[in-house]
Formats: sequence, structure tokens, C-alpha cells
Amino acid sequence: MKGRSALPRVAFLIGLLVVAGAIAGSVWGRRLLASIDYFDVRQVEVVGAHWVAPDSLLRLAAIGRGRSVWDDFSEIERRLIRHPLIDAAHIRRSGLRRLRVVVREVEPLALVGIPELRAVRGDGTLLPIDPAGTSLDLPLLTVQAELAEDSTRLRDGSALRALAIFARLQILDPGLASVISDFELAVDQGLITNLTTAQPAQRLALPSAIDETLVRRVRATLADLRSRGVAATLVEARYADQIVVRREQT
Repeated sequence: MKGRSALPRVAFLIGLLVVAGAIAGSVWGRRLLASIDYFDVRQVEVVGAHWVAPDSLLRLAAIGRGRSVWDDFSEIERRLIRHPLIDAAHIRRSGLRRLRVVVREVEPLALVGIPELRAVRGDGTLLPIDPAGTSLDLPLLTVQAELAEDSTRLRDGSALRALAIFARLQILDPGLASVISDFELAVDQGLITNLTTAQPAQRLALPSAIDETLVRRVRATLADLRSRGVAATLVEARYADQIVVRREQT
């Protein structure tokens, strides 16, 4: 008897979905569906949040009682992306009574001391992430940095130039960027980096202009050193069309 009583409910839900799908394609259809109490929001799920607490995003979204899953949430999406750590936000239906808030967060690129450690983007924008309260596995920018007048980003100078080069490397090869523990701007405006202890070289020097060909050569050099069990003090990639490996004299 229990199985039989469940059949009418299942059929009702399927029919409701079919009808909703048929009329949702028009503006008047969405308004009609939004006026039906059955489609009122009962649950909101946040997806993609790491640096921002989901509860904080829900409070910012403020999707109140009486809202329908068929409502237009574009205003709330615009409110969410005004958060300094949210790069994009989309609110979608996820069932008859559930909403899904999908966010793409701003990714921090490095840590910089001004003088306290702060997370920073590639364009020098400071991010409200507490390095002490989160597990930030980011390289340290060791260039002397100063704040711009509005205190929200770094002032133009060597710190911004170093960030721009490292940001380019991050785009071309996130894996190679992830083994860099700290970096600074060289005298020739290139980049001098220290690598993590698991790498076959201690330091890597990069030019100011990085491209895919250069990254492949650096990758191949590190792989060759590892395969031969050779430890290098410096992999120099600032010379034209060649990679120079320097080792300690023993």
C-alpha cells in the first residue's frame, strides 16, 4: 500500500516539472510560476566558496522568505560580486524548491609584507584574507613594497613588476609556479626565485618576458637534472635561446 500511495505523488511531481518546463521559456510564464507558493525557496546551497565562509555569502545574498526559485536574482548576483573576494556569482535553480549559489573566488597570487603579511593579486590588489587564520600555500614576494594612497593595492614599482612576471608564469605553467617558495625582481628586471627543497635546483632566474617555449625549456632542464640525480644551485634562463645550469664547485 505504501508503494501505491507514493505513485500519485511521483506522478504529480513529474507532471509539475513538465508543465513548469513548458511555460518557463517566456517572461509571463516565469512570473506565473513565481506566483505559486509551491516553488518558494526552501533551501540555498553555496558552491565554490573557499576563502569566504558560505554563511557569510548567504547573509550577503539575503534571499528572504517568500522568494521563488523562478525569481530573477540578477540584483543579488551583482551584490555578491561586489565582495572583494568574489569574481563571479550565478544563482540557479536546483530542484523545485532549492537554489544553488555558484561563486568563483578571486585567487591570491602571493604574500607580501607591508610590513605585515598580506595576500595579493597579480595586479597588486590586496585581499582580505588572514594568512594566520587560513592555510595559504603561496610564495613570498621579497621585494620592498608600499601601499598606494587608497591602501587597497600596492604602489607602482618593483613589487608590481615582479608580480606581473610571476602572474604570467602562473598562467603558463601553474605547476612550475607552485614549486617557487619566494621571488624578487632582478637588477635586469627579470625574476630571481628560490625553489622548494624537493626540486633539483635551489634557484631559478627568469627573464621579464616569459613565453611557453621558455617554460618548456626550464621544465626539461629540471627534469633532466632530476633524472641524472644532479643538484644545481641555479638554473639561469635569462640568456637568449639557452638554459645555463650552475653548480657549486667542490
